[in-house]
Amino acid sequence: MTTGDSNLPAEPAVREQLERILASTHFAAAEGARRLLRFLVEEKLSGRAQRLKEYTLAVEVFGRDASFDSKTNPAVRVEASRLRRRLERYYLMLGREDPVLIELPRGSYVPGFLPNADVLHLREDLAAARAAHEGAAATDPLAMPLPGGPSIAVMPFENLGDESGAPFADGITIEIVTALSRFREFRVLGRSTVLNHKGERDAVRLHAELGATYVLAGSVRRAENRLRVHAELLNGADGTVLWAEGFERNLEVGSIFEVQDEIANQVVATIAQPHGVIARPAAAVARRKAPERLDAYECLLLFYDYGASHSPERHLRVRAALEAETRKEPGVAALWAALSMVHNDTWRFGYNVDGAREGARDEALRAARKAIQIDPLNPLGYHALFLANFARGDLKGFREAGNRALELNPNHTDILADYGLHLTMCDDWTLGRLFLKVALTLNPEPPDWYWFPFFIWHFENGEYDAALDFALRSQNQEFFWTHGMHAMAYTALDMRDEAAAAVARLLQVYPEFPAKAREELARWVSPERRERSVEVLRRAGLPIPEDDRVASPDRGGGARRSSGPGGKAA
Repeated sequence: MTTGDSNLPAEPAVREQLERILASTHFAAAEGARRLLRFLVEEKLSGRAQRLKEYTLAVEVFGRDASFDSKTNPAVRVEASRLRRRLERYYLMLGREDPVLIELPRGSYVPGFLPNADVLHLREDLAAARAAHEGAAATDPLAMPLPGGPSIAVMPFENLGDESGAPFADGITIEIVTALSRFREFRVLGRSTVLNHKGERDAVRLHAELGATYVLAGSVRRAENRLRVHAELLNGADGTVLWAEGFERNLEVGSIFEVQDEIANQVVATIAQPHGVIARPAAAVARRKAPERLDAYECLLLFYDYGASHSPERHLRVRAALEAETRKEPGVAALWAALSMVHNDTWRFGYNVDGAREGARDEALRAARKAIQIDPLNPLGYHALFLANFARGDLKGFREAGNRALELNPNHTDILADYGLHLTMCDDWTLGRLFLKVALTLNPEPPDWYWFPFFIWHFENGEYDAALDFALRSQNQEFFWTHGMHAMAYTALDMRDEAAAAVARLLQVYPEFPAKAREELARWVSPERRERSVEVLRRAGLPIPEDDRVASPDRGGGARRSSGPGGKAA
């Protein structure tokens, strides 16, 4: 491989990275992806990038005969999309610190090689975002936790090296405590309390002595400019390790404070996010409980569990549980915030409507305001408020509440992603996609809805292969928009059988959708974009009637901008 750019990785480094990827668990059982990636990299390194066309790949990688026609057979495009997703997933989960990035740019079969693992290309965007948000309001790290929520003891990280590692060990412990305290579901034990037990690693004993539901412990080893951090989360009940991960960093690349913040944020997001290490098993337990036996924390877990699936059945159950719990615990802000978002979903998706959908939207606003009145420092209240304001068309209030939610907890992945998603619906694609990408770096296994804006972006820009790539990441069979996206992407690529199957699934989930299509779309997009979507869905086979001049659902006088991604007319 020859190149005039000395910053690009050398050929031996690329080959070493290729073998590292192929040996990973993400690729071990994916023989097709392994063959395709090796072929693409070897051809590029050998100076034969011009050969990387669909026909060549079909014949030489996938064994198709000479009659292969890429115009009628999308097999290579589908395999390339799968490889692209697999690479992205590898770098977000296992390869975050790998020295070389191997990526497959959309619209090309020629791989790119870069000297870092920033698969989402966030470094410049994040630097600009940090500069713009300097001076954001400080928050109170000692606010009251949710009743019934777990407690966490963050033990001082051990310094296993020389004295140069001690300041980092102390600093990262403090950063983790501060970041965890922004998640109001948890009670983080005070530093002075924990220091009295410094050096203790028996989680069962800490549970008995401090009442700690979970114990987060770790170690730091520094050798000159190389830093190794290990963190693990232990169950206080039996001492089992629920999660563990190691981080290696080069302090020549980033300052010690930047590295400290990055690792602390990654640890906290992994264990404390709504779909994280703590919430997933606890939500499974809560699902098995009778509604009258749920406490406030378990109700919130049910809400997070519902948010990952958005099924009508779970919506009904969590709404009933939240209504009952707010009567029993009316002073818990997080419960009112969750109830607000559930009411908002009645308006957005028509789930379990009792009366008019607009009534549910009004209830959402009242519950969000009550959450903030009870606890003005709870980010969930502002999450609920920005959704309620968006539903009413109050875009100024939407942005104010969204910005405040992120000031209060910049590590809450659902707030990041949901605010980003709704910014894209306002056609602020630059900031919206940035927030979504940040959420993905903290939560590389997200709920399906994180991917919706990326589908819309590529579809609006005529990049239908990429649109299908993102549409297929949504596999929630109970959510009608999953099948709507699939039908639109397949239709745009003239994959008629697949489009027909998606339409059949859509009608099974939502039989009235053809008659309601314009109304559903109007809750999200401008009239012009709505009609373009209707036309594609018709081509997919949905019997949507002619425009009957359905008015957009009333949003209290607000209006969305009418330009699409990249400034296109929408």
